[in-house]
Parts: sequence; structure tokens; C-alpha cells
Amino acid sequence: MLRDLNGKVMCLFSNFVGITDSNTAELWAFKKAVQLCIANPELWGRDIAVVSDSKVAVSWVNDEDFGNIGHINSIYDIRSSMSYFGSLEVVYDSRAFNSFADSLAKMGSSIVGDFVEWGD
Repeated sequence: MLRDLNGKVMCLFSNFVGITDSNTAELWAFKKAVQLCIANPELWGRDIAVVSDSKVAVSWVNDEDFGNIGHINSIYDIRSSMSYFGSLEVVYDSRAFNSFADSLAKMGSSIVGDFVEWGD
């Protein structure tokens, strides 16, 4: 889910990534979110938050912990793309308060195909 820093939902997305661990799936989602932001000129210059319910993956991307050595390239790609966009951050929000992201993750784990819906 992409939202502005006031909490307004800007884009919901879900993609099937196959069988993988949850942190790898979250890193894939971060990468997809950054790509969506860069590809949409209407978002340039806006403050955007990528919301995740994975405290571990968020810490990896935000340079709080490096995480699994197998994710180095993905983490560097995400960090580099985020710095290119400028005003994009990855934030943690627990499942209890983040039902949108949780339902999108469940959709991505069970449905083969992509879903992207832009808000107003």
C-alpha cells in the first residue's frame, strides 16, 4: 500500500510472487512500490510512505539492521531507488492497525496475477 504522510491511501497493489518466505515477499513489495512511485509523475515531489507489517523487513530497508546476506542486492536496489525518488519512506504498521496491507498480502499469496488500484 502507498499512502501519503497524512494517511491518505494513494495506491493498493498485490502481486503473486510464488512460494517464498515472508521477508522476501515484503522486500519484493517494497521494490514494486518504489517502481510504481517512480513510474507515476503525479507522485513526484510528494511525501509517500510504503506501509508494511513486517518490522524485520522495514528495519533492513531503513538501514537499522542488514538482515539476511541473501537479500543484499534487493536491499541495495530498494535503498538506491528510494534515494532517487527523494521523499519516499518505508514505515512499519502492525497488522492490528493495517488491515489493508494484510488483506493485500493474503491476496498475493493466493491469487496468481497482479492487482494495482490507484486512489483519487
